[in-house]
Amino acid sequence: MPLTTTPRQRQWLLSLLVFACGLLLVVAWVRHAEQLQREKSMALATDLAADHAQSLQRGIERALSATYAIAALVRQGHGKVEGFEGIATEMLPFYPGIAALGLSPGGVICCVVPLAGNEKSIGFNQLKDTAQNKEARLARDTGHLTLAGPLMLAQGGMGVVGRLPIFLSDLDGERRFWGFTYVTLRFPESLDAARFPLLRERGYAYELWRVVPDTGVRQRIEAWNEQALTHPVERTLQLPNGVWTLSVAPVNGWVDTASLVMEAMVGVLFSGLLAYLAWLLYAMRLRDNQLEALVAERTAEILATQQHLEATVKAIPDLLFEVGLDGRYFSTHTPREELLARPGNELLGRTVQEVMPPEPARKVLDALQEANEKTWSVGTQICLPLEIGPRWFELSVARKAVAPGEAPRFVVLSRDITQNKEAEEKVLQLAHFDVLTGLPNRSLLADRCQYALSCAQRNHQAVALMFLDLDHFKNVNDSLGHRVGDALLRALARRLSTLVREQDTVSRLSGDEFILVLPETDALGAAHVAEKLLQAAAEPFEIESHELIVTPSIGIAMYPNDGADFDTLSRCADAAMYSAKQHGRNHYRFFTAEMQARSERSLMLENALRRALERNQLQLHYQPQVSLATGTIIGAEALLRWNHPELGAVSPAEFIPVAESSGMILPIGEWVLRTATRQLQEWMLAGHTLTMAVNLSMVQFRQSDFPQLIDSILAQTALPAHCLELELTEGVAMTDPVTAIAMMDKLHQRGVLLSIDDFGTGYSSLSHLKRFKVYKLKIDQSFVRDITDDPDDRAIVSAIISMADSLGMQTIAEGVETAGQLAFLQEQGCTEVQGYYYSRPVPAGQFQQLLEQGLGKR
Repeated sequence: MPLTTTPRQRQWLLSLLVFACGLLLVVAWVRHAEQLQREKSMALATDLAADHAQSLQRGIERALSATYAIAALVRQGHGKVEGFEGIATEMLPFYPGIAALGLSPGGVICCVVPLAGNEKSIGFNQLKDTAQNKEARLARDTGHLTLAGPLMLAQGGMGVVGRLPIFLSDLDGERRFWGFTYVTLRFPESLDAARFPLLRERGYAYELWRVVPDTGVRQRIEAWNEQALTHPVERTLQLPNGVWTLSVAPVNGWVDTASLVMEAMVGVLFSGLLAYLAWLLYAMRLRDNQLEALVAERTAEILATQQHLEATVKAIPDLLFEVGLDGRYFSTHTPREELLARPGNELLGRTVQEVMPPEPARKVLDALQEANEKTWSVGTQICLPLEIGPRWFELSVARKAVAPGEAPRFVVLSRDITQNKEAEEKVLQLAHFDVLTGLPNRSLLADRCQYALSCAQRNHQAVALMFLDLDHFKNVNDSLGHRVGDALLRALARRLSTLVREQDTVSRLSGDEFILVLPETDALGAAHVAEKLLQAAAEPFEIESHELIVTPSIGIAMYPNDGADFDTLSRCADAAMYSAKQHGRNHYRFFTAEMQARSERSLMLENALRRALERNQLQLHYQPQVSLATGTIIGAEALLRWNHPELGAVSPAEFIPVAESSGMILPIGEWVLRTATRQLQEWMLAGHTLTMAVNLSMVQFRQSDFPQLIDSILAQTALPAHCLELELTEGVAMTDPVTAIAMMDKLHQRGVLLSIDDFGTGYSSLSHLKRFKVYKLKIDQSFVRDITDDPDDRAIVSAIISMADSLGMQTIAEGVETAGQLAFLQEQGCTEVQGYYYSRPVPAGQFQQLLEQGLGKR
């Protein structure tokens, strides 16, 4: 997708581009200036180096020329120079830089001027000294002046030595080597001719050096300091038997950085000014364009205003009129002619009284009068009988501005709200009637019931309220589908409505639940109606191609005995209906005081149970599980106890069903598991080896994440999985065997032990039992209680033990209270027992005493 930029963005981009181009030019100019400055500086340094190098070379050559003058005296005297000291002394002032002037016949120094300071050189053999003999022999062999050094002089100090060989002719005319005339130049005096201090004054560093011919090593002769020069210019000095080099470089570098920085800053400033100028020029252009566009826009707006207003009026979907205060039409607009009381051309010049019925016309005139007083009027609704049927309209009236003295004019907007009216009626229908059956819903039912109760209270009459629920209606939906189920509910609703009086109310609450309110009906009359309902429901329903029969369970509550308001009566009737289901279904039951007490007790227990955990009202007792083989405690069963500060000790048989029906069993069950495993961990750390048995509810067992909860609990307590035993009732295991087997497999894979509790009281399929991953069957105490007296119980217990043994399972009998029961179980091969014979369920502290002290003899 191409990028688009605004004019303002393009303005800034142009400025930045100009600034960037200016910076590029500045960089190029600075580099060029730097190059020119470097070249100029190096040219000047080269000239200075040449000047000083030439001065040094001339000074050294002039000093060396003294050897030629002495050599001439030696040749003139045929090897003897009379008055050498005086001659040499007079010569020295004319040759600045010479430290010594001397003769060395045969290479051995015999005369030196001045002698002071050069005494050590007398007798020095120049041809045999290892430091100087090479240059001396070179001079002798070539016959040319040679220069040795810089080197350490025999008389001390650094310097150079110039030697000129002298050859004399003998009587036979042959030339023979006589010796040398030599001059000694001592540093740094001999370098004065170079005027090096002038270089320092001018800001230049220098270095005078040479490359030693024999070794190739660079030898520094004189320098400004010990640091190496940066990119110096060089000038060479051609000396006898060697080349010296003078290197020169400015101390502060070849380029004046401050001037370059100043030039760069000026360039950047200039670039910024150019960018700002470009920004201003583009801004002026944008302003010109905007002015042109604004002029064109205003012109187009002025030209289009009339057309726009006309198009706006035409686009209004509602009726639009201009009328006077007397209701006379001056203009009309409508997209739908069928919504007008008369055709538009017939309305002009007429009044609303002439084209509308009296009542709508009166409402229009009232709205016009209100608008004349307030300048506006809204909300007036009228209904007009048109050819397409009655239509509802809502009027909005506004007074127009007119010149003084003119009659007022009004704009009337008339909106068709017929659909809104129909929707309101539909909403009203939905608010008070059931969508599926058309029967009154709970809201309307409550109003009618309250009205019936008020009348009954004034007239001292009875009112019956029936709660009707279809038995096993879920099977219809599951087998034939909800469409058939809905059709059946509609058919039942119609049948129920035909069986009651006009003053009676039949209502559908939800699903397959119906409530009937029967005013002026006593208990006998309610029973007769219930019988009629049962008989009517028993007749088959023809739904599509299916013949269906449903049976209802009916609960009846009576006013005023069972309650004085709708909510109380409906609760009582609901409880009676559930009682009817519990006693076989397909009949009716009246609400009783006993039923009311049970209902209130259950509600009270549920409310109290919701706070029991956080208020620490729950605790666990533990009952020992004893091995019949050893007589020792090998396990404990955790049993839940609830002590309420007002209700006292509540039986598990009473509050466990309440916890299951209210959903509280899940947090309570998790608390039991965590508390029991932590207690087991403490006993095992104390050195006791045993298992902990915990009962599971069906609600817990059906939770998909229950295995993960077990993993978490075992991980937190660091307990081996085989130390935890989960007890399931036969009902839990057999309600949904496939799901139960899958859950058992998951728990078995984790190593958790599983047992069947209360075995024998429910029903078990052996085909499923052999697939259950259980290791123990718990024989219910109802069989153990009479095994010493009842042969049937003995047979059942023996069969359970034998079956478990054949399936590789262990058995444990609960409720053992006598020695006779214990002896029989031991004789039959039962593995474990528990019961009052050994101990009641006790708190954790007492159980630990049993572990430490033993059970004792019984």
